[in-house]
Amino acid sequence: MNEISIFFAHLEEAAVQEGLPLAEICRRAKAFGFDAVEMDAARLAEDGEALLQSARDAGLRVNCVNTFFNFGAKEDSAADDDAAIDTALAAVRNAGSEKILAIPGFLTDAEMQRGSAAFVRRRERMAESMRKLCGKAAETGVTVLMEDFDLDRTPFYNAEELLWFMEHVEGLRCAFDTGNFLYAEEDASEALEKLLPYIGLVHCKDRGLLPNDGDPKETVSGRKLYPVAVGGGEIDIGGIVRRVLDSGFTGTFAAEHYGSKHQLRDMERSAQTLRRILGSSRT
Repeated sequence: MNEISIFFAHLEEAAVQEGLPLAEICRRAKAFGFDAVEMDAARLAEDGEALLQSARDAGLRVNCVNTFFNFGAKEDSAADDDAAIDTALAAVRNAGSEKILAIPGFLTDAEMQRGSAAFVRRRERMAESMRKLCGKAAETGVTVLMEDFDLDRTPFYNAEELLWFMEHVEGLRCAFDTGNFLYAEEDASEALEKLLPYIGLVHCKDRGLLPNDGDPKETVSGRKLYPVAVGGGEIDIGGIVRRVLDSGFTGTFAAEHYGSKHQLRDMERSAQTLRRILGSSRT
């Protein structure tokens, strides 16, 4: 049965916004119907045991650990990359997870020109370290994922660039982020058909064009996108989820709404929407 998860950062934000203990927010997330959380490796490094205990006490497992790398930052950075890989995989094991979402790194100004020699060299160095990560992860049963990151300073911010990594890194899977294609001014449903064979996780991120009090994200063309609960924006979340389910996907759908000023409200609405879509897909 497919499960739903929520980004743990949203739980921490909700605790601050509502003036409630984190443990109480975790209990409410579980009551809303969430099965798991998506954890940031940086937060695990800061206060891992306490955060993990809060999640576990509420009955929430860790679905995936999200990790930022700086792969291929220099021509001779292989040793640094190897050390970062070992540290990240240790964090995944400690969290009891079997998935790691890797953000390989960010382009320098000199590497930003698509198709340039500098861009190609950096992308290949990133891919080589991703191959090492996938190889080491596979030895312990961990799946490595990459997403369509919503920043064009990465060489994987749109469907074609992400697909390149899927095709050039053996064992790599896709964390399909429904809302980040809109950042690239792409149609998520069209991107889905290219990336469907590689999907290992779905980030259900909706985005609105109508202003609200959340923190907006500008697309590559300058349009402002506002955070909303799943089902409250411009993305055909229902259609995408059903298409993924029809492909035989048995994994997790993660609700995401960074920038929301009403995290507790939005996570409840997101859980209701996802449970409704998943329920209707089984009938």
